[in-house]
Order: sequence, then C-alpha cells, then structure tokens
Amino acid sequence: MLYCTLICDIKSSRKLKNREELQYKIIDMLKKTNIEFKDTIISPFLITTGDEWQGLLKYPCDYKTILKFFKNSINNIEFYTGIGIGTVYVHNFELTVNQLDGPSFYRARDAIKYAKRNNLPLVILFDDWNNV
Repeated sequence: MLYCTLICDIKSSRKLKNREELQYKIIDMLKKTNIEFKDTIISPFLITTGDEWQGLLKYPCDYKTILKFFKNSINNIEFYTGIGIGTVYVHNFELTVNQLDGPSFYRARDAIKYAKRNNLPLVILFDDWNNV
C-alpha cells in the first residue's frame, strides 16, 4: 500500500521578526488541519523540528487542498514542501508521525532537501514509479 508523506518547512524562519508568534500560528493551524482533513490523514500533522511539520496521508490524496489550507492559515509566509509517495514499514498508526518509517518518509525528506537547495516551493518524489 502506498502513502503520502508531506513535510513543510518555513523559508528563512530565523530571519523572521515574529518567529514566536508564527510558531503558535503553526501549532493552531496543525490542530485545525488534523480535524478538517481527518478522513485523509493516516498519522496527524505535528511539528517535528523548529518550524518544520509533517504528516502522513492516504494515497492518492488531495495534497493541494491541504497546502492551500496551510497557505491561508499562515498567509504571507513562504514555506518549502517535500512530498514522498511510497510504502511505510511501521504500520502502528497510533504512533506519532515522527516515529514511523519507510520509503515514503525517505522520499519526502529527500524532496524537502532538494526543494531547499534549489529554492523550489514544492518537490514530489515517488519511491517506485511502477507502483503508482
């Protein structure tokens, strides 16, 4: 079974003057996201480090609607998004998203790194094109 791991990270967050305020906005946004999109979410979104957050979604999914929700929630703030499509090794979805593992997560991490290096807003990587 394929899943969609979505990782987002605020661009140049250390330069923001209202960083603490933004952190609280992100926390509130993720709470709302986890309620609004509960039928799509396998493992709820949470902040993983600093101002980076991630969640695990069913695949296929409407990730664009979730990204639009993020943009509207923290308007005027740019962020990178890395999406990985692939399998998951740990299937205990009572665990938090940062405790899960598998190619979907590896691809999402590779995608967010590539997005940052190349200043791209969104990068999507597939684990195995044959399974999509």
